[in-house]
Amino acid sequence: MPCLELTTNVRVLDKSKLMRTLSDCVCTELGKAETYMMVMIRDEAPMFFGGNDEPVAHVELRALGLKDDLVRKLAEELTLMMQVELGIESQRVYIVFMDADLGKWAWDGRTFA
Repeated sequence: MPCLELTTNVRVLDKSKLMRTLSDCVCTELGKAETYMMVMIRDEAPMFFGGNDEPVAHVELRALGLKDDLVRKLAEELTLMMQVELGIESQRVYIVFMDADLGKWAWDGRTFA
């Protein structure tokens, strides 16, 4: 059930590789099966941050039962991944973590509540 959306103004040359890397990272840290993991990449998006359009990333991760210690670790790992994979400076990466309500998240036609 984790869902990660990456929006960046950088061109991602190998989207499949990056999606696999992101999926593996999140599933490993959250202890979730990759069967339920969704990753979306929107690259080359018009983005403006800090007064300029230099490389930037906005990451949203939605999941059920996000714990504070896992969020802190994922924040570090995902930021590092943006630096290594896309060349984006850490201070130009925003990450939003959203702990979803079991009754408002559905899969296979049913909510998790």
